[in-house]
Amino acid sequence: MADACHFVVKNQKVAARKTMGRFDLPQYDMAAVFEAVVNAVAHRDYSVRGSKIRLRLFADRLELSSPGGLPDNLSVETLAYRQASRNETITSLLAKCAVPAGIVGLDTRRETLMDRRGEGVAIILDRSERLSGKRPVYKLFNDAELRLTIYAAGPGADGSG
Repeated sequence: MADACHFVVKNQKVAARKTMGRFDLPQYDMAAVFEAVVNAVAHRDYSVRGSKIRLRLFADRLELSSPGGLPDNLSVETLAYRQASRNETITSLLAKCAVPAGIVGLDTRRETLMDRRGEGVAIILDRSERLSGKRPVYKLFNDAELRLTIYAAGPGADGSG
């Protein structure tokens, strides 16, 4: 999970604004990226053999694809409001693993990879939209893959010019 976050930090573009000193303007909110990666690992369908979680970074967006459909009658419309766990053993383990140190830009008070309160999707949606001005999109493809698209912030996306 840390490697995925480091990949985004290393490959995203970072604009800067100079007023009294330098103020970096990253393309992605790392707390949102961190939540998305943790959720992908925790909730993917591990019965889909040979499939992997894929993180793709484009000039204007980040796409995170996870094998399988949604668990327990969830829909993309209800993801932000309902909580369900397909993999209780994995989520229990992630709730005991410490957040790795050294992820640049990760602003979280969380001490473990998963807090099991069901707030991850809301964090992804709210923080990403606040940074880029565009709401992230979850899309389900034939109950075989869930894709999250987080849009990149550009210079001035926060209204600063």
